[in-house]
Amino acid sequence: MAGSIFIDTNILVYANNALSPLCDASRRKLNELAVNYKNLWLSRQVLREFASVVSREMVIAKQPDFENLERVIRQFESDFLIAEDAAIVTDLWLQLLKETQSAGKQVHDTNIVATMLVNNIDTLLTHNVSDFNRFSHLITVLPLV
Repeated sequence: MAGSIFIDTNILVYANNALSPLCDASRRKLNELAVNYKNLWLSRQVLREFASVVSREMVIAKQPDFENLERVIRQFESDFLIAEDAAIVTDLWLQLLKETQSAGKQVHDTNIVATMLVNNIDTLLTHNVSDFNRFSHLITVLPLV
């Protein structure tokens, strides 16, 4: 889908943390994209990564609120299209791992790219541009700032 944009986890984390110095920039960019694009995508991996970051912060702050976490994630499911991670994604992911020599935490980024490609999503919004430079021949990386 030309004009489709995949939203990286860090954008959602920043947009949902009023204390983040990137909160306003993330919210503005998401609002701008929501107006200008019909196809804003996440994956279940992004939902899990978001829950991991936010729940870790809740535990550190000693303010567990899993009901709110669920509500936010359900809202994401409503607000964004969800790119499913099927066997074909795994096949492409394994191929990309070899081609790009991705290892460690990079395997998660590689899975995002595989998910994007299988779902014909051409652009990624992220603050971690350098994490995706090795995929610049496959996707367009849109920096947050």
